[in-house]
Amino acid sequence: MRHAILPLLMMLAATACAPATPPLPKPGGPPKPLGPCSASAWKPEAPPPTASAKISMVLLAVQEWARYGRQTITYPVSGPPRTEQRGVPERDAPERIRDYWKSVDRPNLSGLNDVPWSAAFISWDIESAGVSRDQFCPDARHTIYVERMVERARRPGAAFVPLPLNARAPQVGDLVCASRDGGATTLQNLDRGPGHCDIVVEVRAGEAHAIGGNVADSVTRSVFPLDESGFLSPISGRRFFTVIENRLP
Repeated sequence: MRHAILPLLMMLAATACAPATPPLPKPGGPPKPLGPCSASAWKPEAPPPTASAKISMVLLAVQEWARYGRQTITYPVSGPPRTEQRGVPERDAPERIRDYWKSVDRPNLSGLNDVPWSAAFISWDIESAGVSRDQFCPDARHTIYVERMVERARRPGAAFVPLPLNARAPQVGDLVCASRDGGATTLQNLDRGPGHCDIVVEVRAGEAHAIGGNVADSVTRSVFPLDESGFLSPISGRRFFTVIENRLP
């Protein structure tokens, strides 16, 4: 018995002398820093439509909206959204959606995969407009590139500045972003949860028109109500948390 116990005691002594294993991070702790934007071999398929990156963003969004049949959804102040016009669904244009995925280095995905592609669409649009990765880092998740915009806005010369809803009335070229699927992302709580952003392409009295991808399975023009001062009105269909000012020339 002594011979059996001695090796066990030696093993326990060695374990006691070993360095302690660092504790695992607690669930819900702060996320790791994003780090620098990685380079990519992807290049836009064509030059920007104009010398103005802001106008190019808008023109490219409208171009894709037309390609998909001009689907339009209106969001009233109260009540459910109304589909004014149906467009081409994602399953009927899978390879075009693959082009969007390529901009975030995921060429294996297309419109036939059940993976949300709205952030890939925005990434494709902004990079195709000629915006450098110092100003915008493409990503497959909206809340990730928004977080990078917040970080970049702390330094001089930022092209995109996320602002509270009561600090910015949407203008053409801006992005309007919302949390979705029960997410709780805000500018004060950048938790990298589910979100969605659209590019504002037109502002009328009482309305902001914005185009985004993967809205009702297509590239869609959404019409959002504005209050008397031109700010986004609260609606049940979108839980907006920021208007991103576009300072591009």
